[in-house]
Amino acid sequence: LVGSEMCIRDRYSVLGVDPSASDEEVKHAYRRLTLENHPDKLVASGMPEEFVRQATEKMAAVNVAYSNIVQQRTSD
Repeated sequence: LVGSEMCIRDRYSVLGVDPSASDEEVKHAYRRLTLENHPDKLVASGMPEEFVRQATEKMAAVNVAYSNIVQQRTSD
């Protein structure tokens, strides 16, 4: 799901937090997922190519979700 196609509930689900989570909780979840799934870190640790590809896709979803949440919260 990309950009506006991602519904509000999905955005939060991708980050693993509830829509009622504080801004700090959302940021913490985003940072945790970034550390866990960053492709460069996984390549450096010797992970298989398929795992890195999946992590790259996950990071794209995490980035879109976080960006959409921040944008939605600042416009409210």
